[in-house]
Amino acid sequence: MRFLIRLQNIDRRILYVLVAIVLSVPLIIRPAKHPETVFPEVRKTYDTIDAVKPDNIVLLSVSWGAGTQAENDPQMQALMRHMFANNTKFVVMSWSLVGSELSYQSGMHVQADVNKQRSREGKPLLEYGKDWAHVGYKTGSISAIVSGLGENFQQVMKQDRNGTPLTELAATRNIKNYRDIGAVVDLTSVGLMGYWIAYLTTPKHIPLIYCPTAVMSATAYPYLDSGQLSGMLNGVMGAVQYETLVGQADVATDASASSWALSAAHIYIILLIVLGNLGYLVARKTGDRSGGSKLG
Repeated sequence: MRFLIRLQNIDRRILYVLVAIVLSVPLIIRPAKHPETVFPEVRKTYDTIDAVKPDNIVLLSVSWGAGTQAENDPQMQALMRHMFANNTKFVVMSWSLVGSELSYQSGMHVQADVNKQRSREGKPLLEYGKDWAHVGYKTGSISAIVSGLGENFQQVMKQDRNGTPLTELAATRNIKNYRDIGAVVDLTSVGLMGYWIAYLTTPKHIPLIYCPTAVMSATAYPYLDSGQLSGMLNGVMGAVQYETLVGQADVATDASASSWALSAAHIYIILLIVLGNLGYLVARKTGDRSGGSKLG
């Protein structure tokens, strides 16, 4: 009992140090174990990508940068692995210069990693321009760009990030309008979902997958319930669950390390809350008012 009361007086700086340790250990050890439980919205995302027709592409809209790379990049990489495995072509577009560079580097990284496995199995290697493309970043009216993609994809995008006309790339030469887009994925740290719903996915009946940061995900559930969203990856937890579905359940990844760190931190905070309340109740019962001292 006295132990619980003494915890009321612990220097808060010790608690902060313990938080840092709890977060750091999984990030250093990098456990490979992935969650076995997969949320319904993550499963819907997987099924939506699986349902894309062979002659259609998936459009990845990137509106994140370095600030949310830890959450959005694992989401994108997991989706890319799934599409590479399905031989589903995809096109990446970005709304910023930084996001354009980060997403391109990420795509090349996933391609190289998947090619290592394909090489061992004797399968054809993936190629940029043939299996996927990156059209750089766009500026201007978001509504005009989004609606224009559905009407004349080639006219809106014209060329990839390297300046190559889309008509010269196998991955994009046959994309004309919304009929050639099997799904749209909104990988975001800002609020662009409404543009896709209003100007492209709902009027053209194209499935929309939402991949926001964790703090943004709560506002998306009404759209999932209404069917306006066909799936969602909720921050890094959605990414690590998607990795489970695409065959990385026992592979150490950035998403698995981050999910372990988050889970450990949540358990630690819950434990502190329980111990703090128990200490308060014991102190109140015994009349000990020495708890809760302030940091000088």
